[in-house]
Amino acid sequence: MKFSRYSLFFPSVLVIFLVFSFFSCTKDEPSTDSSYQLTFSNDSVVFDTVFTTIGSVTQELRIYNKNNKKIKISYLRLAGGEQSAYRLNIDGQNTWIKNDVELDKDDSLFIFVRVRINPNDKNSPFLVSDSIEFLTNGNYQNIKLIAYGQNAYYHTPDHFPADLPPYSIIECSQTWTSDKPHLIYGWAIVDSASTLVMEGGTRVYFHHGAGLLVKKEASLKVNGEAENKVIFRNDRLDQFYKDLPGQWEGIYFADGSPESYIHYAEILNGTTGLMIEQRNNNRRARFEITETLIRNMKKGGLRSTGCNLYSVNCVIVNCGSYALQLEGGIHEFIHLSIGNFWTSGIRMSPSLLLTNYYMDGENQINIEPTSFNFTNSIIFGNQYEEISIDQGEQGTGFPYIFDHCLLKTSLNTTDESIFPSCLINIDPLFVDIEKPKLEPDSLSPVLHAGKSAGVLQDILGRQRDMQRPALGAYEPDYSGGKR
Repeated sequence: MKFSRYSLFFPSVLVIFLVFSFFSCTKDEPSTDSSYQLTFSNDSVVFDTVFTTIGSVTQELRIYNKNNKKIKISYLRLAGGEQSAYRLNIDGQNTWIKNDVELDKDDSLFIFVRVRINPNDKNSPFLVSDSIEFLTNGNYQNIKLIAYGQNAYYHTPDHFPADLPPYSIIECSQTWTSDKPHLIYGWAIVDSASTLVMEGGTRVYFHHGAGLLVKKEASLKVNGEAENKVIFRNDRLDQFYKDLPGQWEGIYFADGSPESYIHYAEILNGTTGLMIEQRNNNRRARFEITETLIRNMKKGGLRSTGCNLYSVNCVIVNCGSYALQLEGGIHEFIHLSIGNFWTSGIRMSPSLLLTNYYMDGENQINIEPTSFNFTNSIIFGNQYEEISIDQGEQGTGFPYIFDHCLLKTSLNTTDESIFPSCLINIDPLFVDIEKPKLEPDSLSPVLHAGKSAGVLQDILGRQRDMQRPALGAYEPDYSGGKR
């Protein structure tokens, strides 16, 4: 029989093709080696406190195949099954289980985890746990899921005007207690002729865009204590949002809110911490803010317009604009600490602005009877100039005094009747401006630099040196000996 060269060629090609096909099929089969296991980015997935009925942020878990062959995960699932408070997102699918997941060698898989917790009758945070189970070649592995649920009093809008943000009304006088947090959506408005009292330890959380408004003739009374402060802050408690400014609007007092005060509070991570107005208010009821911290405000810390405001032992830290903006009125600050080291963007404004006027709703200048008195205070930051004094073109001079203060300014401070015993452009040597922590360190020039002002304790409740107290809101602990 005579064979052509083509008849010899095709069988050879067929054999090569079959051999190649065999190896190409078998080499991609998952290994069944029982020693092969998965590697994980974490041994647990932990959530910060999660409010009941409110979904959590998404946490990420990464699964690695660091073996030298492909493997098959027989299943990955929530141990709590379909009733679990947790949910997984795998390849864009929300589920509690996924079977037969193949993972190439040196490859990885992302799992995204969320949790939603049902309310119960507990006031304190409670543990909600589960785990993700993995079965690979007979090997069982698991990753713990941990969250703490927190019940709350929810204040949700029931008014939805077309030209205003949604809001709810706090009617009649009432007291908010500390047994559970209060969570505000939209604006919560203290109605006219009503008084809202907050007892020590009350925690008020605001959703994005939310705020608290005290209407004309309404009052807010915050009764915090040194060891039991009232907290106002954003409702996102996970690490990324922990110190992120601008997450809620702020606390606003409409023109003529009488007899309001804030004692021992912390106001954190908003847009403007406090805005207080007493425009054209002949009564001029005194507003008090004592032992209060305002920190991480996207815009301003405290803006006061035409007020009679008295403040002792207050701290304002890191604001995107003015830390303290005072527009006319009678203001007295004793043992104030301002440390403005804003790093979230460019800050164009000094920390302190003093004017004897304000702009009304029609853009007209209104001149206010004005005086400003700062005693034993610190005004410092990372700008070249941290104080601006503006009398306005239509205004007349107004009295202001910085008595025993540390100031960062290029103002002419040689007049001892206005700047008696002041420290000018000297670093106060705060303990830590990164955290930030505005307590003076052991070498700070503010120690014993103040004068007796009748303030017995500092913002932390520590006893002051009554003859020569430290400047600012913090008095060092001298129990180890005088410094």
